Amino acid sequence: MLRICIALFALTAVAWSQSCGIPQSEAAAFLAAHNKLRSTISSGNYVAKGRRMPAAKTPILPMVCSRFQDCAIEKSAQAVANTCVFAHSKNRQNLGENLYTMWSSNKMSFTGMGAKASNSWENEFQQFGWNDVKLTPAGFSSGIGHATQMAWAKSTKLGCGMKLCDGDKKVLVVCQYKDAGNYMNENIYDPR
Repeated sequence: MLRICIALFALTAVAWSQSCGIPQSEAAAFLAAHNKLRSTISSGNYVAKGRRMPAAKTPILPMVCSRFQDCAIEKSAQAVANTCVFAHSKNRQNLGENLYTMWSSNKMSFTGMGAKASNSWENEFQQFGWNDVKLTPAGFSSGIGHATQMAWAKSTKLGCGMKLCDGDKKVLVVCQYKDAGNYMNENIYDPR
């Protein structure tokens, strides 16, 4: 187990050392938040607004940052963030997408945005609940679509971009996921 952890740490360090756009610390924060949620759900220890979700039939694989390959997903997410428009992109080829924005009267930075955006998305499960592992139109409409994309078992690659806008008083965060998730009437993951 120790060898696996050391190997994973080494692979992660190499992946984060590549420059794909956002600061390495923020890429690490996105990945850590997503994988913590996925691991907790997979093990059957995730509680959404008082309801414990069932463990996964087979482990939900951790997300891998697009920096492990060619940065293509991260570059795509960054292109969307660069528009400074809080709207989902069009013509995404098998990519899911989450958006987050934050404003301030003072100048902002990227520091902490990976964790803030991810925590905001995951918090949908706490705020609105999570009634079923099958994503129904009613479940999606309840406001959990960002969280379900984070948890979607078939989504295993992650790339995120960030842009400071409006004189650095607004930040737009975009994460994209491959394979895309949030298909109606499909399981977010297969329960035990």
